[in-house]
Amino acid sequence: MEESQLFDRSALQAVVTAAAEEFDGEILLLVRDGSKMRLGASESAGLNARVILSQCLRSLNQLEEQTPDTATRAFVRVVSEELKNDQVMLLIVRGQRDIRLTPGAGARGKVRDMLNDALQAVGGERRRL
Repeated sequence: MEESQLFDRSALQAVVTAAAEEFDGEILLLVRDGSKMRLGASESAGLNARVILSQCLRSLNQLEEQTPDTATRAFVRVVSEELKNDQVMLLIVRGQRDIRLTPGAGARGKVRDMLNDALQAVGGERRRL
């Protein structure tokens, strides 16, 4: 697999660690890096990534209607700046059903495609719901 020269995996993992501490939950962080989808995950979210992504796709309309709190929006903005990429999406999972989705500025309008690409990357099937 060809690595993007601009993408820093250690920075992605540092951001995921910070998010897990800040939001006290399972974290999935999706980043579109050119034609590739990068996925950063806390340990438990990484183990459950396929289930979490599938659940997000099934309830995408409801998730997109959520209004992220100020702290979460600010966190996504800082992550976008740190990773030098505005196509960032943060998924925070608490419990089995409580998922919050916060897209970065460049991810708006591309959420379904990003979720599908991430699901395909972890071995799931693309879903067009």
